[in-house]
Amino acid sequence: MDQIKVLFLTNYYPPEKYPRAIQISHLVQYLRTKISLEVLTFPSEKTGDSSLLSFTPLNNVLYAKKSKISMFLEKSRGYFLKKELLLDLGYFLHFDLFKKAKNLIEPSGINVIVTFGQPMSTHIAGLKLKKKFPHLKWIAHFSDPWVDNNFNNFNWWLKFINQHYQDRVFGAANELIFTSQETIDLVMRPYPPSISSKASCLPHCFNPSLYPNSKKQDKIFQIRYLGNFYGDRQPDSLFKALKIIPKRALKNIQIEFVGSGTKNTIKSYGLERNVITKSSIDYLKSLKLMKESDLLLIIDAPAKISPFLPSKLIDYIGANKPIFGITPQGTSQKLITEMGFLTAPPNNPKEISEKLFQMIKKMQLTNGLSIPQKIRDKYSIDVVGQKMLDLLTK
Repeated sequence: MDQIKVLFLTNYYPPEKYPRAIQISHLVQYLRTKISLEVLTFPSEKTGDSSLLSFTPLNNVLYAKKSKISMFLEKSRGYFLKKELLLDLGYFLHFDLFKKAKNLIEPSGINVIVTFGQPMSTHIAGLKLKKKFPHLKWIAHFSDPWVDNNFNNFNWWLKFINQHYQDRVFGAANELIFTSQETIDLVMRPYPPSISSKASCLPHCFNPSLYPNSKKQDKIFQIRYLGNFYGDRQPDSLFKALKIIPKRALKNIQIEFVGSGTKNTIKSYGLERNVITKSSIDYLKSLKLMKESDLLLIIDAPAKISPFLPSKLIDYIGANKPIFGITPQGTSQKLITEMGFLTAPPNNPKEISEKLFQMIKKMQLTNGLSIPQKIRDKYSIDVVGQKMLDLLTK
């Protein structure tokens, strides 16, 4: 296309502090200097994370108005009933995005739209826009698998309706973007080449200009996990692993959890001397803490194989600090191994203790480790942003 005008459709955008919002913001900040780009989202109903606005101008952002039924369902009780009946909890919001977007496309000369999930129902807005405006180029971006996400626990009805819409979206979209090759292999397995040929891998990215030049101020070996715990993603196995490691080996070592959602109290494991927690902090402060760490932790839920690429892992790569992964086989495990670091499965405290102890000793002997530059380059905003630009303009 000679002169493209792009519209991003997303339920989340800064100052909302969701990984999805931050990752879209990174792409926008790169692309807005190259092409005409606007973002359609919803106004933030909370204060959010004001630090995001220091690098996320909102002068190209348009807002859809939530309908009364959307607001009612958001604020109503009956979470589990809604979860069992609706395609996803953001389902009715796609009507609001579609209503606003259809009135923008012709007056603004928009010829490319990109829909972002989660929630996956955002793609239904893209489906309706593509039907109404067949000339549009439509890219559907998936942060996670849709039907094949093993954490969804769909009943028969939700399995049916989500599969129906996934098939329609895959068929109608011009391009399909996933964040890992493992996700593409999983999701595209039952589809013919006419569909699978649309799939491209576009990983999350980090912006190196957002990381401060800060250094550690103490001699304690600082291990950090930054993020929240929920569902099956819990630190239990790490706590059990720490009980196996001899106490003398943990001298001058501190493990810090920055976030919320820990089910188990550290006191119940007798780990108060080595493990501390802090409440959630803003995004830029989290990048500072990453830079000031000796070792960063990835902790994932148990699974046979995990196709997920957490944006936190890419933020860690931006901090250029060693990473230890408590993660199943799959995307994160392969990437951490490729960087030269160690991983262990989430449900094996003994292996976690052995690998973590091995990692700490290696770092103490080598006076620290860093991430290979070729990997940092691969996930930088300039490289990922250019790849997104190529997909938009091809």
